[in-house]
Amino acid sequence: MNDLRTIAIFRVITFLLPALAGVVGVCAADAPSGGLPPPAARKVDFVNDLQPLFAERCFDCHGEKKQESALRADNRADLLKGGDHGPSLVPGKSAESILVQVLAGTHAELARMPKKKEKLTPGQIGLVRAWIDQGAEWETVSAKKFTYNTNHWAFKAPVRPIIPATSNRRWVRTPVDNFVLSKLKSEKLNPSPEADKITLLRRLSLDLIGLPPTPEEVDAFIADKSSDAYGKQVERLLASPHYGEKWGRFWLDAARYADSDGFEKDKMRKVWFYRDWVVNALNRDLPYDQFIIKQLAGDLLPNATQDDAVATGFLRNSMVNEEGGIHPEQFRMEAMFDRMDAIGKSMLGFTIQCAQCHNHKFDPISQEEYYRLFAFLNNDHDATRVVYSVEEQMHVANLAREIRDTEEGLRHRTPDWEQRMAKWEDSVKGGQPDWIILRPVVEEITTGGQKYLPQPDGSFLAQGYAPTKHGVHLWLTNELQNVTAFRIEMLTDANLPCNGPGRSLKGMFGLTEFTVDVTASASTNKSRITFDKVTADFEQTETSLGAEHYDKSNNKRVVGQVNYANDNNNDTAWGIDAGPGRRNQDRKAVFQCATNAGFAGGTVWDIRVVQQHGGWNSDDNMNNNLGCFRISATTNAGPVVADPIPRRVRDILAIPRAQRSPAQVGVVFSYWRTTVAAGVSPAVEPGILPGSTA
Repeated sequence: MNDLRTIAIFRVITFLLPALAGVVGVCAADAPSGGLPPPAARKVDFVNDLQPLFAERCFDCHGEKKQESALRADNRADLLKGGDHGPSLVPGKSAESILVQVLAGTHAELARMPKKKEKLTPGQIGLVRAWIDQGAEWETVSAKKFTYNTNHWAFKAPVRPIIPATSNRRWVRTPVDNFVLSKLKSEKLNPSPEADKITLLRRLSLDLIGLPPTPEEVDAFIADKSSDAYGKQVERLLASPHYGEKWGRFWLDAARYADSDGFEKDKMRKVWFYRDWVVNALNRDLPYDQFIIKQLAGDLLPNATQDDAVATGFLRNSMVNEEGGIHPEQFRMEAMFDRMDAIGKSMLGFTIQCAQCHNHKFDPISQEEYYRLFAFLNNDHDATRVVYSVEEQMHVANLAREIRDTEEGLRHRTPDWEQRMAKWEDSVKGGQPDWIILRPVVEEITTGGQKYLPQPDGSFLAQGYAPTKHGVHLWLTNELQNVTAFRIEMLTDANLPCNGPGRSLKGMFGLTEFTVDVTASASTNKSRITFDKVTADFEQTETSLGAEHYDKSNNKRVVGQVNYANDNNNDTAWGIDAGPGRRNQDRKAVFQCATNAGFAGGTVWDIRVVQQHGGWNSDDNMNNNLGCFRISATTNAGPVVADPIPRRVRDILAIPRAQRSPAQVGVVFSYWRTTVAAGVSPAVEPGILPGSTA
């Protein structure tokens, strides 16, 4: 009987437990402070104490992209508004705030949060309660006033100290000696005897130039009995070119300088001219402010010289990963962080990388300041520049002068040149198609990590990581109909090697294929346009793809005639290398449609620019990617071919003769003389234009 009574009582209790729990829940709701951890007894710093906690535990389910129970918790306004269960917090009343109750698990109806992540500790809940009781102010990182720690001696202005007095005046030669002697005296030590002249010179020479003195220099010093013999040796060594070599090493270490890329490939890179710039800057005693300014923004200085641009090599010393299968953007960002670290340690003297994640705990830099500088540097791109030696610059200047003199002489020997050239101008004016510049959008996933920067003239400038092989997709939607041809222009640009128009070290490119697919706006059926004729203003002689660093010439991949860009063969490409003095010019190719393209009601144009003639990775061939290009279309009827006259000349021909500058007249005369007057076909030999580079 007792056992049955026990079982009955157990069943009654079991049945009543849910009801009892409901009563307890109601009680908890009526008196919400019951069972809650007490509020923290200090002022809560929302940015440092709570914002990281909320971001980690709450924002996945109640953030910008997802709002369970219609609650968004990543800003104060939405927390005050609340979700399906009403306002989540009541400023000044933490015990009545649903947010606190669900975090502590005391709410009558709602489960304890967060559901899928670690629950908050009593101490953390106490911080949330204190924050709400203190007004629930939602302070952002950017709005939070950052307190600079300037108590460290390194951030205090130097003050000239009082020079200690000393009785040994014969030993003291400079004020520094007073401090040395005073310290020695406090340690009950006596100065060491003066070293002999050979030892002195050896120490001095190793300190200043890193090399021991020669026997002849030692003999000269010993023979010099003057009172300033030592001072003269100091001046001699400071004037030595080895001085910059010795002391430049320390700056080059801070600047991350290396002769090779690093990582697994670790290929050599041609940046030694930056090393030489540092050495020369120290040897010519360049003021420190100029030393810093030129390395951070030398190319932005008024009338910047080649040396000013070379100085910015400081920003390009990070490691370069040329391994296959890498994510270019990842390593570009790693290089950015490394660049910031180099600036902080070498120029500011502290470890700013701590501010990547939070305000620096010791040095006076906030996270906001860190990313302001980061954003400034990240707005730029890694350009490639050809650097000429002093001798080469003089040679180029002499050649330019000789060309001008030769042109002037030719004009004198051709008295009727103006009449003949004017007649030619009249014959070539007009008759050109009306080209409509297309401004497509680049599909980022197809760039191979390369950056295609839109330019104001409708072109794209390729910068940054140069992939070995890729095919970039560009697309746009417009109302064009009856398109008869497309034109792709390869344009020179100062940001490209030798001014381009390509990205090889000589400014060349290889256009493997150019295709255009069309889709009616109201359809999903895509079709490819057939090009029945392709022309260009220049086609190079067929040649295999040459190696850059090692003997890996690729006989399979070739560059040559423009039809190679329309043959559906990834081993062939259109090339434009016309040889020294003629290769770095604007070029163009025209792709004529077999049938007119474009649909009534709108057309989606899917353009693909295939570049399979890159290199430097596994193939180690010349990096023949496009540098700067622009795509246009025309609806003109009839055969459409590439204009043999360069854009630079065409632009000048559009200017009335009487309004042209002497330089513009020289450009037109040079083209006319080397093509028309000489009887040479422009499509075969476009001639040398002033300002072209080898």
